[in-house]
Amino acid sequence: MRCSSQTLLNQYQVRKSLMEKQRFIKWLKEHLNSYDYQIREEAFEKNGTNLVIGELETAEVILTAHYDTQPNGVIPVFMGFSNWLSFFISQVWVLLPTILLLHFTSYHIGSLIADFSINHVLMALILGISCILYLYQLTKGFANKHTANDNTSGVATLLAILEDLPKEEREKVCVVFFDQEEIGLVGAANFKRKHEAEVKDTPLINFDCVANGNTFCFVHKKKFRESFKFTQLKVAVEEVSLPETKFTHFGPALTHIYTSDQLIFKNSVGVVAAKKLPLFGYYINDIHTGLDTKFDEQNIEILKEMMLEFIRKI
Repeated sequence: MRCSSQTLLNQYQVRKSLMEKQRFIKWLKEHLNSYDYQIREEAFEKNGTNLVIGELETAEVILTAHYDTQPNGVIPVFMGFSNWLSFFISQVWVLLPTILLLHFTSYHIGSLIADFSINHVLMALILGISCILYLYQLTKGFANKHTANDNTSGVATLLAILEDLPKEEREKVCVVFFDQEEIGLVGAANFKRKHEAEVKDTPLINFDCVANGNTFCFVHKKKFRESFKFTQLKVAVEEVSLPETKFTHFGPALTHIYTSDQLIFKNSVGVVAAKKLPLFGYYINDIHTGLDTKFDEQNIEILKEMMLEFIRKI
């Protein structure tokens, strides 16, 4: 495993609080300075900070990943995204504890109206408070300490690309580490507003959850699909030799509902390493909990090679 990936996993997996993020940024600046890169911090409201490397004016492509991490979601998240049915099922799974808590709270409140009893009062209070605490934990609770896939893997991929990118190719690329993806793609939205003119026509490739799956899925929007860079990306991906256990898949964003920062941009591709089930399709799992510990370093190196080949072609 390359040193930057090992350091991320050992020392900087938790990047949720302002202090944790500042500590990570300090290390990132020191690390990339040794490769002759400079980081620009772009602050936005509510203590958000995007990290930008390179010049948008000369960039042929923008490579991105979010560096913020999430609270511990208690229940492991799995997300289907290769069709609308699997996406709907996975969203119901995420909301199921809330739905059940609200259902039983409503039942006991309704029972109070028909037949007042202290048991119904206590159960309604316990369930109602549990629901509030659960929702708080999902959004603002204690940090998830294991974020190997979501999204330490995306950060590691960008670092691998930056570390191995030849100096003569650097002006083609702008790299952005987005903040506050976990609370609603906030950093990406702020970046787009700030740089609307520059990012309008520049393709953006986003890496999120790329270390725990054997199929590299490239979820592309229409504008990117209709450009020549789509052909260049496919050729670059196909030219990288894969082990027998690894595969690639290209799918349109209209039917592949992968919710990450690339959604904010029209000319974009979202990259994710997924598993596959019959009928259900492609999915990721074990994120947002202590189960997010799987980090396939081979995935990082493969994606790095794909991107370097793509950059050479553009």
